[in-house]
Amino acid sequence: MHIKRYKWLDRTFPGTTKTIIVRKLVLDQFILTPYLLTIFYAGMSIMEGCDDILLELREKFLPTFVRSCIFWLPAQVLNFSLVAPRFRVIYMGVCGLIWVNILCWIKRQSLPTTTKATPAEDTTNKVQT
Repeated sequence: MHIKRYKWLDRTFPGTTKTIIVRKLVLDQFILTPYLLTIFYAGMSIMEGCDDILLELREKFLPTFVRSCIFWLPAQVLNFSLVAPRFRVIYMGVCGLIWVNILCWIKRQSLPTTTKATPAEDTTNKVQT
């Protein structure tokens, strides 16, 4: 998936000038990544049989996207500016392996619980009779 995406970016925006690199980064990180994160979280929720397939997406999208920017923007700058096209498969494979482990770690984090005790469950202020 990543390899085809980068080949398309290289064909569409050939070169390594700062303007070209910024175009590739913006397109990849701010257009393609949100779509892929949405597919990831919704798809995983469907496979896990969750009742609300968008709950985890709503809770984890922004933190995941921020981590994605922290990881992928520097990795992509190196990829588009310094890594020769013939070595990009190896470079992106290593980066992808690292990112998948980060993504799995984020996925396995518990969702914040915002449950409130109902009046029937709240026994802290009851008077014993």
